[in-house]
Amino acid sequence: MSDIRKLASKIDLACDRNDHETLNETLDEIGKINLKPLSPVECATLNYFIANAHSGIRRSVKQKQNWLGDQHHREKEILHLRLALSDLGELTDEEIRTDLKSRITTNLANALNNIGRFVEAIQLWDQTLISYPYFPMAMGNKASTMFEYARYASKGYVQAIFLQESYKLLKSALEIGVEKQARNEMSALADHINTFGDWDWNKVEIPLPAYRKGRTKKEKTYRKWCVENQLYLDFLNDVSRDWTSLEDTLTLPNMVQDILEEDVYLPAPYAIFNQLKQEYVSARFLIFEAIQEKDKPLHFSDRCVKLYDALDYRYYRLWVERLKMSFLSIFAIFDKIAYLVNDYWKLEIPVRNLSFQSVWFEDRGLTKIREQFLISENKPLQGLFWLSKDLYYRSKDVQLISPEAKTLTDIRNHIAHKYLRVHDHYLNNPAQERKTKGKELSFPVSDIELVEESIRLLKLARSALIYLTTAITYEESKKSADSNSEYTFPMTIHSVNDNSRL
Repeated sequence: MSDIRKLASKIDLACDRNDHETLNETLDEIGKINLKPLSPVECATLNYFIANAHSGIRRSVKQKQNWLGDQHHREKEILHLRLALSDLGELTDEEIRTDLKSRITTNLANALNNIGRFVEAIQLWDQTLISYPYFPMAMGNKASTMFEYARYASKGYVQAIFLQESYKLLKSALEIGVEKQARNEMSALADHINTFGDWDWNKVEIPLPAYRKGRTKKEKTYRKWCVENQLYLDFLNDVSRDWTSLEDTLTLPNMVQDILEEDVYLPAPYAIFNQLKQEYVSARFLIFEAIQEKDKPLHFSDRCVKLYDALDYRYYRLWVERLKMSFLSIFAIFDKIAYLVNDYWKLEIPVRNLSFQSVWFEDRGLTKIREQFLISENKPLQGLFWLSKDLYYRSKDVQLISPEAKTLTDIRNHIAHKYLRVHDHYLNNPAQERKTKGKELSFPVSDIELVEESIRLLKLARSALIYLTTAITYEESKKSADSNSEYTFPMTIHSVNDNSRL
């Protein structure tokens, strides 16, 4: 551990001096360390400082800040922070004996926020504040992001809630105490927010809409589960856990469209988004049902089905198949997002060549980002691009930012094209089997892993849909600023009442 501490001091000093040459030398030294005898905490510490080194190099070389200018070091920074969290696993701060986990989580939140992934960043800052409720920098960074998030809300009460929460966090951080530069920035933002109204959270209570509370016990359980896992398509699920005041209200903003004399249907972006939402909420419910059914007696549809015992404690159950079908359905949402991106940004990519991974690039090798994206300052669109890196794994990829990317893709490919084996986690260890045995034809996972990966994928889909709508909101606000209102005419689009759905 002493060698790691020496390297850590060297990295910190080099970062302070913007000395990228020393940082590169330190990374070379770290590459020669034998990792086998290291404990999980030591491995996490090493990955944490590798991430710091890449962050320091990125800041020291002052590359042009576009989608590709600092991609390599950002990728490495995010990857090693995630590896560090993976090393620590379920260890608590008491077991680690330092605040290492919170520092890693905060840095990862900052890194993701810088590339437009503000939804995941807020969730990570929340994790930090659960362990350390008085961590001022996590408070301040979250507050700044929530202020920016509020810009994309179309409903006044949603904006008000985000602004109030931002102001509350800023005031708390300033009371706890932060360094001078951060204090000046936080004070200025708090003063700016205060110009919109009186945000004293002890006095002002912003009324929330009262949606249906659930007619049955199952519906109530389902809606609470959605809120607790932050799975509602609603901005407020990133700040509120009041399940009676949340619904899937996420929609595309008002959009300027060309007049189509013959086409009387809903404009294509709205129609595509309708389908994306319906597929998301349906897959979400099927996953909930599968989890609920998991510990119940055998479903009647599984009875009287002759099977042979493979002697490996494998599940043959309806709830497993529900999870597998939902997994495929969620995965398909991302490619359908690419169709909407292609249509809205008028990329004119042939449909047969479209995917969520390829839509951003001009070449088949996926190395040259489209010029209109490179010059764009649309932060949520950048977040959508970076989210695509969490999903797809190719054998020739050398820059991954998610350790789970390959697992997600392997599960998807084996469900669709080969076969996925789901085992009882008490009686079998699929993770160990994946390390020691081949898995080309079949891919073993535990029941717990399949549930966790399904929810992980669902959360990624929610984030992607939020980035999509906020990216279009950004573009439409630019159009409004640049357009001549004399030549635009309003068109009313009606919502479909629940009782009138076909």
